[in-house]
Amino acid sequence: MSEPSPSEFRELVKGFFEQIPFNRQIGLEMQELDLENLRLSASFELRPELIGNIWKEILHGGVIATALDTVGGLTAMVAAYQRMGDIHWKEKTERLSKLGTVDMRVDYLKPGRGDRFLCHGSILRAGNKLVVTRMELHNDAEELIATGTATFLY
Repeated sequence: MSEPSPSEFRELVKGFFEQIPFNRQIGLEMQELDLENLRLSASFELRPELIGNIWKEILHGGVIATALDTVGGLTAMVAAYQRMGDIHWKEKTERLSKLGTVDMRVDYLKPGRGDRFLCHGSILRAGNKLVVTRMELHNDAEELIATGTATFLY
């Protein structure tokens, strides 16, 4: 396979995102991929199986962490891909297939109330082997629910 064009690459990332079984389980869907500014966003709807506090109908903290980790990881993957520059496409995909979370911090700022949640990821630093990302999760009232910072190895 030859190097994909930017639009083909967006479709590849979206396809990869959709293939992750846990993304489908929680209903996480990629919304935007900005290749120029290295930002990615995804959203999901509140469903009964995602509630952690049944009395107040608040989103489970593990779902919040999952959304942050997933968006951060895919944002890191895009940054790593671009950072690798002119190496052969096959070598890039081999390295990207090994991408994994090394460390992640989540700050839960408000209870996860809302009907729809939007998660944004951006790059703090992209190096030769590590990428550091910043993520935010907002509810449909645009309240900041949680933030995260993560380091990914590729």
